[in-house]
Amino acid sequence: MRDYDVIAAGGGIGGLVAAGLLSSAGLKVLLLEKEKRAGGYVTGFRRNGFYFDATGAFVPACGPDGELTEILKDIGTYKQIEFLPIQTIWNIYPDFDLKIEYTNPWAYLDEIKTLFPEYRLAVKSYEKLTRRFGMEFLGFEQAPWWKKILLPIFFSTLFRCARKSHAEILNKFFHGDPHLTLALSDLPTTLPPSQLSYAFVGVLWAKVLGGGVFYPKGGMSSLSDALVSGIVNNGGEIRYEKEVTRIITNKKQATGVLLSDNSKIMAEWVIADINPFEGEKMLPGNSPLFGYRRPLAKYKPSLSALLFYLAVPAGYLPSDWPYFISIHTSRDIEAMSAALERGSMGDGLHIVITTPSIMDSALAPSGYHAIKVLVRAPRTDLFEKEYGSDPALDQLQGQIFSTIKSFTGLDITSNALFVERATPMTLLRRTGNEAGAMYGLDAACNQVGPFRPPNRTVLDNLLWVGHYTHPAHGIVGSAMSGRFAAKIVLKNTKK
Repeated sequence: MRDYDVIAAGGGIGGLVAAGLLSSAGLKVLLLEKEKRAGGYVTGFRRNGFYFDATGAFVPACGPDGELTEILKDIGTYKQIEFLPIQTIWNIYPDFDLKIEYTNPWAYLDEIKTLFPEYRLAVKSYEKLTRRFGMEFLGFEQAPWWKKILLPIFFSTLFRCARKSHAEILNKFFHGDPHLTLALSDLPTTLPPSQLSYAFVGVLWAKVLGGGVFYPKGGMSSLSDALVSGIVNNGGEIRYEKEVTRIITNKKQATGVLLSDNSKIMAEWVIADINPFEGEKMLPGNSPLFGYRRPLAKYKPSLSALLFYLAVPAGYLPSDWPYFISIHTSRDIEAMSAALERGSMGDGLHIVITTPSIMDSALAPSGYHAIKVLVRAPRTDLFEKEYGSDPALDQLQGQIFSTIKSFTGLDITSNALFVERATPMTLLRRTGNEAGAMYGLDAACNQVGPFRPPNRTVLDNLLWVGHYTHPAHGIVGSAMSGRFAAKIVLKNTKK
């Protein structure tokens, strides 16, 4: 006998969206979250009167026609959040910088044309191809079957470019110019251009970032809180500090879950927003989660991150200090990424600084600012081997803060009221992401589109969501995976 129509195991964005949409459709839904609050990476915390986002920096696709807007409207909590447009961004590189009023990727490209006039025509050609490719990729998803069969005719750009890396496209237009390579590789991914799928870039620019980027008033946790409210307001149930340890099955169907306290909960459907590398161990006999043709061993999790949360008096920030700053210290992004894969942060740093109290003054006491510093880092095993001791981590922190002072003028070491840090091991412990992965599975050429793990699993009534699965990583990708799963359930459920 079933207790619920749907159990959502894991309260990341994918699980929250799936549970919210299904509860709003009238199904009896239970969401189980192993932590004290839901949200996964999209959450925050307070220290000494200051608010800090755990990891996230911005929310895209929440304009009038955005995918996230549609989801929040369907759940009934769109009016609960105010999204503040992020305007000025500052990207800093060893030999140049870009400080622009960001409205969309095309405004960013206009600034690059101005800074590098000798590449104006090449940038225009790159822009034209990326727009067309992104729109064809999206159009292909909605196309009837007969158009998909005739792919080379109706989607010629998609046919030519779908398997290409971003490096192949950049080299075609800019012939390896290091400045253009850096400027066009500042994307929400831990991959260098040689490994990054151009399909990801096209969809990211045409769809996800096309309407600008935003910050939710009250912090990133406001988004998770709104999704939680949607579940509860629509009659769904949430239980915190409840960890799923097994998926209960009957032949080829998932029928419920077993919790760490040995209690069983039965349901018609199970939707899991859990690290699939761990989730596979929850199946009887450790069966392959996505079948033998899609073994998890072939997929590679993204790199991780080292984070610092700190507070400074407002007077120590320049008057034009923007909310978002990205710093690349290396001229060779490929060499920097290769070093990170080996466990070293010595061949260059990618540092992202966000100051949420710039966007919302209520996030810090009057006269002060809350700042988060995120640094791309190796996965847990290699990071712990290289920087696991306090002296090594202290030395790395000093190097990072010295770099920030050199590039921006902000002296954190001398002026911070306090500093708290989170390592890749912290991310692993708090979220369960494989090796502390920042993006679940990153958008490598063999990990996007039809090559990414699907939402369906080998079990008929078990679906998987989150940033490891179709369609992509990130907040919007994870949210869309939850929406896809909800559609599958509703299509196959009679109410």
